[in-house]
Amino acid sequence: MNQYNKIRGFLICMAVLVFALLLILLTPARAAAYEGEQVRTKRQVELHEAAEAMRAAGYAEEDIATLSEEWWKEQEALDIVARVVQGEAGYCPWMHQIAVAAVVVNRVHSPLFPDTVREVVAQPRQYTTLYLTGFEQTTRQCYEAAKKAMDGESGVPEDVIWQAEFRQGREVWWQSDVDTGWYRSTTYFCR
Repeated sequence: MNQYNKIRGFLICMAVLVFALLLILLTPARAAAYEGEQVRTKRQVELHEAAEAMRAAGYAEEDIATLSEEWWKEQEALDIVARVVQGEAGYCPWMHQIAVAAVVVNRVHSPLFPDTVREVVAQPRQYTTLYLTGFEQTTRQCYEAAKKAMDGESGVPEDVIWQAEFRQGREVWWQSDVDTGWYRSTTYFCR
């Protein structure tokens, strides 16, 4: 009986170990949004260059701390916009992804919405709060779309602040029809 319990205990331990190993190996890794060179906005590059210039001039790190804080705020905004793009248009064509990112950024600049990306996304009935805390996979392409919008290179007019599967606002700026074979939708980007 004692030998039976030892074998049984050993087999249970092995089964747990194999299960844990399979779970680790078969669980998709979070998308490496930063494979290779990291996606950075123009603002982040400017802040980094300013910090490096201050270091070279002999400034103490305490004097450079404000630039570092600004850099991390910009990084947080980039992360959130990229997650919004992933969640709202990860399966859509490139221009659709850029338009989604631009709507978020345009709202930050509009007097009708809050002044930060975090606050825009956190507004009730606008986006899911999952975009604020994380997203299972955020691709590099979604980061590139977010960067383009944050750098002001989206090509989307600044007054386009609405995105939905129905028309709203003054007028439709662009209508995007998506048909992936398994999913079909129409999104209106409105002024």
